[in-house]
Amino acid sequence: MSLPRAILDLENRNLGHHGEPTLGSALELAAAEWRSGNRDRELCLHLLFLSWYCNLEPPHLTGYPPTAFPSGELSELFHEVYTAIEHQVFEDAECLYVIGLMALLTPHLLGEDEATWQARSLAFGERYRKLVPEGFTASHFEGRGAYGDYFAGQVVAPTATEISMLALPARAPKPSAPPDK
Repeated sequence: MSLPRAILDLENRNLGHHGEPTLGSALELAAAEWRSGNRDRELCLHLLFLSWYCNLEPPHLTGYPPTAFPSGELSELFHEVYTAIEHQVFEDAECLYVIGLMALLTPHLLGEDEATWQARSLAFGERYRKLVPEGFTASHFEGRGAYGDYFAGQVVAPTATEISMLALPARAPKPSAPPDK
């Protein structure tokens, strides 16, 4: 099994300045795939992202109806998917990066206590840096819907928090020429 095209299409419709609030529908389809037994890595990554993002952002941006999954249920869904792939996360640089970043930014939304997710975010960041010392480029996430768009934006412009917590290399400005005398 893989990520169904309908989910990716809904995510793609959400992109850009004139994007439609379709992530709630993508989440519902992804959750249905999950419930039917699809455990494809790509589906899991998208479902982790969608459950987190729809829990984080307001419904007018995502199209997510809170009545479909109350906030607590989204956190439980995130935790259920994470638990299913937990055994492979530490050897998968992309899982380390995306799950570690979500844990760093909002540990309270991930379905376990904050301290556990904060510790994971640090451990995941360290391991990610060992596996991918230069970090991912945006091209790694191209063509992967809202999931890819979000994380491509994060690797291009890391926040100060990411730099300090995930030990991302700071993008130092180019040195200027010495002043003329």
